[in-house]
Amino acid sequence: MNFINRMIVVLLLLAALVSACAGFLAMLFARDSVVAAAQRTLTALVDPTQIFPLLFCLGLALLVAIVSALLLYAELMPSDKVRMRLKSIQGADVLMSAEAITTQLRYALDPLPGVINVDPKVAKGKNDAVDVMVEMSTTSDVSVKQKTDQVMDVTRAVLEGGLGLRVGKVQIKLDQMKPPKKGASNLPTIDLPRLIADKQEEANKDAAK
Repeated sequence: MNFINRMIVVLLLLAALVSACAGFLAMLFARDSVVAAAQRTLTALVDPTQIFPLLFCLGLALLVAIVSALLLYAELMPSDKVRMRLKSIQGADVLMSAEAITTQLRYALDPLPGVINVDPKVAKGKNDAVDVMVEMSTTSDVSVKQKTDQVMDVTRAVLEGGLGLRVGKVQIKLDQMKPPKKGASNLPTIDLPRLIADKQEEANKDAAK
């Protein structure tokens, strides 16, 4: 839904920009024509003998309401609870939620050495296979190629061997933590003997007073 939401927002902003510019120019250079057109439209809507303008406005309002309701339902409905119809390796139809698949992948990928956090995402791919996107962060000493190959092998083992599903595209987005700078974490040094001597000298002065 992120791509659809972005496209809807872009189209609405473009429509608002075009409408605002057209309205500004119309009111600036053709105000009389705009007022006359608005009056004719209002007259046609309130005229009981002209039914087509009323039907057009009612149909347009109904269409907007239906599209808005469908988009709102798709946006508010939890995507992880939707069951996907997939194909198993044996060719059987399988209904499984995205949450169940990502949970199995997370349990298998989290314990891997050098992995800080992992966020797998799945979607229905071509020929009812499972497409996987794994976003993960690792420590700075991890070999990117070796870790990518390991994640690929574990992902296929979980989906094919553990769940018996067909695997489609597997994409891995790996971010490595930057190594700490030398000396950045060094604590300030404390001259402990000097500190004790100063405290003793201060205590002696207080006693002498």
